[in-house]
Amino acid sequence: MKRNKKTNVLKTLILAFLCLAPALAFAQTKIGLVNTQKVLELMPDVKAANLQLDTVNKTYQAQMKALVDEYQKEEQDLSDPTKKLPDAVLQDKQKAIKALGERIQAFREDANQDIQKKQDDLMAPIRKKISDGISAVAKEMKLDVVLDSSQAGVVLYASDSIDVTDAVMKKLGLK
Repeated sequence: MKRNKKTNVLKTLILAFLCLAPALAFAQTKIGLVNTQKVLELMPDVKAANLQLDTVNKTYQAQMKALVDEYQKEEQDLSDPTKKLPDAVLQDKQKAIKALGERIQAFREDANQDIQKKQDDLMAPIRKKISDGISAVAKEMKLDVVLDSSQAGVVLYASDSIDVTDAVMKKLGLK
């Protein structure tokens, strides 16, 4: 009976230790937060990238406007009651208008893909720079984990004492 009590106490102690071990390990984990959106907004490279994207966007908008204007003109010509067209000519014009509409749709899709690719290409080095800055600050501050406080749902509560956004901005030379 005495041996059973000792075994039960020992089992209870081992079980308690196993339950508390992860909590003790987590208590030693140093966590930091960074607001990457705030850092991104202050990066001068982002402004330059946005200017380039605006230029590309305006070029596509001008081309799109020309196509849409041509489409509308053709449609108006076709619906003009003063013009009596033979059936064969009418069908040809309808086919041409339909083809132009398809060309406009394809152009729109291609332009959107091209703009997205251009944005990705311009932002990749900026994101890498931010990531490198975060890594450097995390190593300097001996942080185990850095979370992004600008992402909804990632951080529900955090003390200001673990926010490393200012340190990252300083590392990147931002004010």
